[in-house]
Amino acid sequence: MAKNGSITSFFKPVSQSTQSSQTGRARAAPSPTPPPPSLPPLPSSSPLPPALFLSSSPPAPTSTVRDRNAVIKGSDDEDGDDFSSDDEFPDLFLKPADSTLPVQPAREKTNIYATPKAKRRVLEFHSSPLTNNAKHKYDMKALLLDAAADNAIEASEQRTAALLAQGSPTTRGGGVASGAQASLDDTLLSILSDAEGSQDEGNREKLLRAVKRTEATVGRKEWYFFDGQDGLPSNTGIEVRLAFPKAQATGAWAFLADERHRAEAFEDGLPYHVQCRMQDLPDEIFQWIVDEAPREKSKHLRDEYVRLLSVCPDQIGRLMDQDLVVKLFRNLGASEQAVATGSHPSSERGAPYSEQGRTRLEIVLRILTETAHALKIGPLTRTMAILLRLGIDNVVRDDQAIAAEFQNALLQVALAVPWRSWNNFCGHAGDSVYSLAQDATLRWKAVSSIPLLHPKLVDLRRRLALIFVFDDVRRGFSPPQDTFSIRSVIDRLDQADEFIVDRSNTDYFELLALGEMLSVAVGDGSPPADDTSSEATKHYNAEVDELAHRVKFMWSNIHEQGAAYMSRLEARVQLRDFERKLQHVVRTRPPPKEDIFGLNAVEEEAERPKQQQFMQRFLSKPEPPYPKTP
Repeated sequence: MAKNGSITSFFKPVSQSTQSSQTGRARAAPSPTPPPPSLPPLPSSSPLPPALFLSSSPPAPTSTVRDRNAVIKGSDDEDGDDFSSDDEFPDLFLKPADSTLPVQPAREKTNIYATPKAKRRVLEFHSSPLTNNAKHKYDMKALLLDAAADNAIEASEQRTAALLAQGSPTTRGGGVASGAQASLDDTLLSILSDAEGSQDEGNREKLLRAVKRTEATVGRKEWYFFDGQDGLPSNTGIEVRLAFPKAQATGAWAFLADERHRAEAFEDGLPYHVQCRMQDLPDEIFQWIVDEAPREKSKHLRDEYVRLLSVCPDQIGRLMDQDLVVKLFRNLGASEQAVATGSHPSSERGAPYSEQGRTRLEIVLRILTETAHALKIGPLTRTMAILLRLGIDNVVRDDQAIAAEFQNALLQVALAVPWRSWNNFCGHAGDSVYSLAQDATLRWKAVSSIPLLHPKLVDLRRRLALIFVFDDVRRGFSPPQDTFSIRSVIDRLDQADEFIVDRSNTDYFELLALGEMLSVAVGDGSPPADDTSSEATKHYNAEVDELAHRVKFMWSNIHEQGAAYMSRLEARVQLRDFERKLQHVVRTRPPPKEDIFGLNAVEEEAERPKQQQFMQRFLSKPEPPYPKTP
């Protein structure tokens, strides 16, 4: 077709000869024009192989001319197996021998999943100081206000810590208590107010009064056994330790005279084995060990000291009297009222025991545990009185190691008391705690510190509860079954003002402690030992039901007001559990089930005639309002 010809010439029919000549020319490609010296790189999407573009000259045409009707082998119309043969194209993919064109190097194998380099270059950012524009979130005024608020809170915490070091903030009627309360009010005001001072004085006072109406500022009463000095003189801080009595280290104990090998001898257990065989440890060495054991820093030496003391029954009975027991606790830093005898009203002076002194307290408790079997009745009674006072302090509950040693000491001291002296022993121990603590919360701590590990401890626990519930020390000198009855408990609830629930005046912490001690005092109820069908048993169950009704009336009058008044919730739950204990444990048989109207069997029997009369009137045929006519 001509270059500038009409488009209609494209649609003209082509003769057969012309078509065949064009087909022949397509099969035998003519010689192309020489390519330029350098060729541009082929695109990766080119369908043709690069060898076709690198040939300098086409293959030479053959001299034979094939018939246009001849069948070419390997074509689509033939069913031969030589489809993959390339004999018809012998030099199509061969490189020329003398080619003047430069050969292109092989392309590297590219990963189709890799990110193109152009995109990576786009993601690169050039750092420039012009684009680094720092933006402050707060201005200087806000930072100064925050710093001032932090300083105020820190100063308030320091004032509170200083007041707590002087005494407990719950002390009644003292200057320290008033100062601590003022500091606590300042702390609450600083917390409730915003840092920027957006609230006025009236709103802050309202918030403070709202917090005071809750129990956020009310804490449980605390009492401390120690005065915080850890047995060290307050003026020098130097601990004076006894010197080893070398003069008494004679005979079989001469190996202890050499100071260089004395510690090694104790660690090897040599004094323990000598004492087990000879039983003649000098009294001065025994006293030195008792004084040195709590002060020793080596745990292995402390254990050997305590083990040696446990095999000295003669020295224990003669030397460990009440004064030595008191001295052990005084060296630890016990206050005067904690170890003194007689009536000493409780006060909240003192301080929590330090961490460095707790190990010494643990060793003293171990000494009492290992030597209790040889103590006389006087030191045993004094030891139990001091241990029960120690039970009021939270140190025996906060530290698990001290709690374990404390319970072991209570058990061994109770086991060492003979039964013939048990009544006087419990009476004097209960009198000691009764004269010290006047609040029910502190008394309950002493009762709850006694573990239920032996019948003697269970009996002592119940005697103390009876003393505190009935406010009578004489009940500790007699067995509980001789001084307790359900009727006496009912009369006590009617007479004592502490068991009256008043929404405005009731101290629910005290009520909770009284409820716990009342449950311990009742115990199993001391039911009659005769047959369950007797009149005494029926009378006993009726009294239990009456007591359960009184307890239910108490907890039903306690209104829950959320977590802000947690003491009310605790008192209500404890009294409700005590009522269930009376019905299902103290009672000889379970109470009768109530019917759908809320009546038990006794009440239903009394109300049954009224119900029968009502049903008769309901089912009877009503009379006509007018006479029937014939």
